[in-house]
Amino acid sequence: MNSELRRSPRYTDFLPISLTVNRGRQKVSGPYSARIVDISHHGARLIMTQVMKDSFHVFHTTREDDFLALRLLISVPKDIEDITVDAHPIWLDSTQMDDIKVFKMGVDFTHKLDEYQLKVINKLIKEL
Repeated sequence: MNSELRRSPRYTDFLPISLTVNRGRQKVSGPYSARIVDISHHGARLIMTQVMKDSFHVFHTTREDDFLALRLLISVPKDIEDITVDAHPIWLDSTQMDDIKVFKMGVDFTHKLDEYQLKVINKLIKEL
């Protein structure tokens, strides 16, 4: 996407996260391992090596059911509470990294990240 069209600036790095698919508070599928490649107040680009468990496809199944949402769990140091963000998948693309097939997925956050959350995430990225 053209950077002039973005709603907010993106911060780039590879932050490991855990991802589940939920219907309200009930987990439907997951956890999946993912990494945040870049993030902004409004969304993120994830990279994943697995997008299916059993017959559940994290992108397609979630897109087909309006009551399902992705739940991203960002683990932080013990003195700070973990950050949980709900999101909806927007796009999915596959590519090759070295010898591994990976999936890049764009997600739109259900609620905009606040300044504190983004500050904590950026601190974690700098410590990687």
